[in-house]
Amino acid sequence: MCNDYRLTVDVASIVEDFADLKIKIRFGEGAPNLEAREDIKITDVAPIIRTVEGVRGEGDMIQRRWSWHGPNKRPVYNFVRRAGSSRRTRA
Repeated sequence: MCNDYRLTVDVASIVEDFADLKIKIRFGEGAPNLEAREDIKITDVAPIIRTVEGVRGEGDMIQRRWSWHGPNKRPVYNFVRRAGSSRRTRA
């Protein structure tokens, strides 16, 4: 995951792309009204697809800040866990 991206497609295009992968997209919080943006930073709110616990082949589109605060209040944008250890990358 990078720390900056752009969003230039609508919700229907995202749903269609996931359908091609045999993944149905839900809207647990309602379908978001996405605006085209050329510059989305890790501290911005943006659409994400999260797994639906206990359900294979489905995802839930929600709008969230796509990083979270680490112990030092800096944003964590990539988290990797390997065999009992973890490594965090911060902005």
